[in-house]
Amino acid sequence: MPISASTMEVVLPKGGVDDAPANGLLAALPGASRERLVAKTQRVSLSVKDILYDPGGPITSVYFPLTCVISMMTEMKNGATIEIATVGNEGVLGIPAFLGIDVAVALGITQVSGEARRMSVENFKEAAKSDALFNTILRRYTHALLMQIALSGGCNSLHSVQERYARWLLMMHGRTNVDVFAFTQEFLSTMLGVSRARVNIVTGSLEKAGLIKHGRNQITVLDWKGLEASSCDCYRIIKEEFARVLL
Repeated sequence: MPISASTMEVVLPKGGVDDAPANGLLAALPGASRERLVAKTQRVSLSVKDILYDPGGPITSVYFPLTCVISMMTEMKNGATIEIATVGNEGVLGIPAFLGIDVAVALGITQVSGEARRMSVENFKEAAKSDALFNTILRRYTHALLMQIALSGGCNSLHSVQERYARWLLMMHGRTNVDVFAFTQEFLSTMLGVSRARVNIVTGSLEKAGLIKHGRNQITVLDWKGLEASSCDCYRIIKEEFARVLL
């Protein structure tokens, strides 16, 4: 299977459209419309830490996650990075192109490995222009994504590391429906924008409370309801807003 040199993504056999409903935006389209759209995509496999966009770099393709989760991250002048939004099977990575901007505003990096549908930015913009329903769906998704980005700013500033840690795991679960994640402490510290030592302390606290189990480069969630109780309200607000606008 050929591998893209820029992102190390693996291009899978083309296949049909059976996997398209795994993505919320694609599933919202009528069958015929969805088939036309998916026919212009490639199914790709993404690994953890694959870089899809560089800040200020060109957007040449957009991604509709099926089983992977992609993080949008920003870098500060001191070199620190922090996540500002996640894109999973509810949406699409590459919204600036829909708004007429073909330059990435944030680092796009895979945080949970899996598959996605990749489409050239030219085909994406043409589909958004020619398909009125797809255009409407994208506008509503854009609203929800901007709300998530805006909320993340306040969350990162005002809420505790433990609340944000719990919210982050809950958002991963909502997009993957799995209980075990292959995350290193270093990776989590990058996502949350805090030191590895802080992540270690919070991991130990959540493990002591019986909410998670930490192994070598792996976190297993044991109590999702308990984890939600430990999270800030941002998780619920983001979840409800996406459900509201994408019905």
